[in-house]
Amino acid sequence: MRNSLSLVLIPIVAAGIAAAADPDGFGMWKVSDFKQRESVLDQNIGPDHSARETLGDYGNHLVRLIHRAGTGAPEFHENFVDLWIVTGGRGTLVVGGSLVGARATSGRGEMTGTSIDGGERHEVAAGDVMHIPAKTPHQILVDKGEPITYLRIAIPAR
Repeated sequence: MRNSLSLVLIPIVAAGIAAAADPDGFGMWKVSDFKQRESVLDQNIGPDHSARETLGDYGNHLVRLIHRAGTGAPEFHENFVDLWIVTGGRGTLVVGGSLVGARATSGRGEMTGTSIDGGERHEVAAGDVMHIPAKTPHQILVDKGEPITYLRIAIPAR
């Protein structure tokens, strides 16, 4: 009797374990993976002094890993809040003020410019988290030989 009960319970328990998969839309990235991803991105730096990898695209928001080897153009997002988490390196975040030489980069309210007039400067390094509101000019300044890598979570603005 004991053996037949085991034969019934084992498949039921195993089915429960197999059904315990991650839910749709779940994403997880280990800190230990970022150094390896960073070195791959470092080999693909573009003319804007950066390389990026989309880690997750969830329709209304996305998660990207951005590696900057130099200062890029300032940005402005009409419809997205940026949440940045620095995973490596350091830089200076310029945020606020007004975007100089603004030009649209898409039909979705994305703009870039030549500089930021009047923004506030904040030194940032690994472990720092920044919340940049929509419609706010921002730029990361990168010293030569001192790259920075960060997660960018683009969240729809209200």
